Order: sequence, then structure tokens, then C-alpha cells
Amino acid sequence: MNTFTKAALASAISFSMLASGVSGVSAAASKSIIVQVNNKPVSGDVEPYIENGSTLVALNMLRSLPSVTINWNNTSKTVTVDNNGIKSTLAAGKKEAMVSGKKVTLSTSSVMKNGRVMVPLRFIADASGSEVYWNAPDRTVYVAKPTENMLKEIQSSDISVARHGAYDLPRIAKVVVLQGEEGDSMDYIRYFPKKQSSEFFEQHMDIVNYYRIIDTHVELLWSARMNLQQEAKNASLPFITNKIIEQNGKMPTIPKGVVYYNYSVPGGTTYGTIDKAGKKTRLGEATEDQAKEMFFSIPEEEQL
Repeated sequence: MNTFTKAALASAISFSMLASGVSGVSAAASKSIIVQVNNKPVSGDVEPYIENGSTLVALNMLRSLPSVTINWNNTSKTVTVDNNGIKSTLAAGKKEAMVSGKKVTLSTSSVMKNGRVMVPLRFIADASGSEVYWNAPDRTVYVAKPTENMLKEIQSSDISVARHGAYDLPRIAKVVVLQGEEGDSMDYIRYFPKKQSSEFFEQHMDIVNYYRIIDTHVELLWSARMNLQQEAKNASLPFITNKIIEQNGKMPTIPKGVVYYNYSVPGGTTYGTIDKAGKKTRLGEATEDQAKEMFFSIPEEEQL
């Protein structure tokens, strides 16, 4: 497998994991709670459940959080979360906990279930410095905590590096992701507004999703389905040239031109610009090194 194929395939998997973790659950009408930690679904021996308005999860489901160590002391029956040297503790059966040196009262206590330690997700999130969001329609919990490298990248003055960081940031879906046409297409298009890295669109087949950086994570704020057989002008989003037939969330407005990166497996990466009137200009095919980086400089962007 060549370098381009690996990069494009990894990119495609990242998109698919978020969609499957949300829309796939809705389609199956599952009642199980899904937990996604930094864009990856995690599972434990005991399914998460809700009690007194709090979601309880198996302690080992959250061990993948960056810069966080989670331990269970079986003698004292105490959970300890070490977040870069800042420790928080929670004793089993207790509603009071110490979070970063401050005493807090939880809506429920940690318990033992089927031999596993079940802890309130909110406690773990607060103690580890993570962002948590409960998507009720999809019964999905999102836990988001970026790595130091991600934070460094989104602050870069190099627009290509900043875009890469934005795309890699942990995601939280604030709306229900629409399901697209059935098929095994590995064709993905990412759009970025001119000279912007804090917001982007991603299209796969007939579905387009809009993401925006909020603090230190990315939020999915709009999901739409298009009729690929019917062209239409969208005043708010001129680069979307097909009729939108269904949407969740509020459609954003992008009054400027965009650059696009079109990844296809097998195939290659093509790129170009789309001006604010919707005129698309294909500029060429990425080199292997450019494809490896995913997002690279497009000089013609300045002219949009």
C-alpha cells in the first residue's frame, strides 16, 4: 500500500467512525448507550447506564484519554484520576468527591457492577479536563480531550498545519448525522473557507457535514443530505451545487470562496478552488508528499 493510499484510507476511516457512531446507532434504533472517546467508540464488559441523570461507565473505558492515568484502589475502594499531576479522587458509594483539590457533590456515586467499577462520566470528564456532551437522540456520549500536539497545530501560523490540527481534533456531534446512500465509495471532499482553519465541511457521497472549532474540540453543527441528480444554487453555500433535501441543525453561511481537497481510494488527491459565485477550478493532482500531509498550501487561494 503506497503512502497516498494509507493517508487517504486513514482519513476515510476517521470520517466513518464518527458517522457510524451516531447515525448507525439511530438506524438500528438501539437503546444501548455509545461512548466515543476522541472520535473512537470504546466498549467495556459492562454497558453504560443512566442513573439520577448521570451516565455511569466502566472505569477502563476512559483509559485512552491523553495525559490521564486512572486507577482503582481495591483496598480503599477509591478511584484516582491523575491529570498531568493534578489528582482527583472518588470513593465507591460516596457522592462527594475531590476534583482538582475542590470538594464537589455528584448526582450519584460510583458502584460495583458485575465485578467492574462503574463511575459517573461527569466526574471522570471534569477530573481529566475533558469536554463531555450527551447526544440524547442517538444515546451517544462524546468525550473530547485533545493532545498537546493537536493544540499546537491549531495555533500554527501555517494554514496547512492549522487545518490538519482542526481535522484531527476530537469531535462532538451536536446534531444527528444523516445517513447517506448505501455503497462502498471511498471518495471524500473537504472544503475550507478562504484562509480559514477553524471551520470546514466534509462530503461523502450525498451527505455533507459542517464542523467548527469550539474551544479545544470540533463540533458538528449541521448535517445535510443532497440529491446528487439535481443541481441547485445555494445562496448560503455557493460551493454546494446540488439540491439539499434534508438537514439537521442550522445551515451556515460562507460568503467567500473555498478551497477543496478531494481524496479517493483507490485513485489520488485532486484539489482546487471554488469562488463565491460557485465557479469550480480544478488545479491539479497532489503529489505523494502532499497527499500524505492531507492539507497543503494552495497558492491560488489568495485570489479567491
